[in-house]
Amino acid sequence: MPSSSLTPSAADQEDFVSMAMNTAIKNDQILDNAYRVLGIEFMAAAQALDFRDFNPGKGVSTAKKVVRKYVDFLDEDRPLYPDHTKMKELVKSCEILEKVEKSVGSLG
Repeated sequence: MPSSSLTPSAADQEDFVSMAMNTAIKNDQILDNAYRVLGIEFMAAAQALDFRDFNPGKGVSTAKKVVRKYVDFLDEDRPLYPDHTKMKELVKSCEILEKVEKSVGSLG
């Protein structure tokens, strides 16, 4: 009987079909989606902060400044795909984290 990491292909006779490559591709897709979701969340948070009339903490202010360096305030309707792509790459680069940690100290 094959283990759960194998897919039968010849009635279990000398059967070994590795799923490692499929797993690696799927993990890459999952990470890419996570970067996209986090980028959108950062954009939404920056937009929300722009509507508020108060001074957020040092870390939040720093993160917002980094986001605004790449994505402008949304004051009129525009295609957001370019912004989403920039934000995905920004999150992937860890620039927000690095700048915030430089501002407030290690978060880890």
